Amino acid sequence: MSAKSHHDEPALIFAWGVRDHSTWHLFAALLLLMAAMAGFFFIFRIVHPVTQPLPVTPQHVISLDPNNPAELALIHRAQDRSFALLCDSEPAPPAEARGLVFLPSFAGHQIKLRELDASPAAIQQPRLFTAAAGVLPPVPHRVASSVVAPPAAQLRAFMSSALAKRGPASVELSGIRLTQPSRVQFRVGVGSAGQIITALPLSSVDDAEIMQQLHAAVLSLRFSPSDAKNVDWGEISFRWVEAPPP
Repeated sequence: MSAKSHHDEPALIFAWGVRDHSTWHLFAALLLLMAAMAGFFFIFRIVHPVTQPLPVTPQHVISLDPNNPAELALIHRAQDRSFALLCDSEPAPPAEARGLVFLPSFAGHQIKLRELDASPAAIQQPRLFTAAAGVLPPVPHRVASSVVAPPAAQLRAFMSSALAKRGPASVELSGIRLTQPSRVQFRVGVGSAGQIITALPLSSVDDAEIMQQLHAAVLSLRFSPSDAKNVDWGEISFRWVEAPPP
């Protein structure tokens, strides 16, 4: 088997010698499409219908005279066929011959002013409440639990630990009838000289006179002086203490 010579093969990589006829194919397809579209336009063309003009019959109006016997007979014949045809020359039927007579409901009615209704007599209702009468029931006074001091008891003021360092732990207060000592408490501020600068009541009782006596008694208390310039704060409470036997 003889080997094929390599000189017979083309030396170029691309096939430049082959001609492309795709453009002519596209042109032929375009012509075929145009022909098909023209055929469609010819087949599916729009044909408008031709209408014939309608025959017009001229109408004539003939005026008939009732005074003419021939024309009057023609009018009667037309009335026999159609009862809706009326003749203007015929007299109107009398009012008594009419079947329906309209009688308005307001016939003979006169417009008058309406009479005013007499005002009813005022009925005196009993007054359940007056301006002076109280509506709410009376409020009972609050009964405070009072601690009755024994005959041989003393009212003493007890100092807190901060104030007890600069004076007595308790002081007797005479002449004050305090019934609720557990409800009263003062917060006091003691200065460097031992005097009370401020006395603020933390709690109080309802009797203002007793509170004034307690406030004056607290302000009259004296403590030992201190070298510190700041104010010592403490609390003072009250309690009844039985007097020791003689």
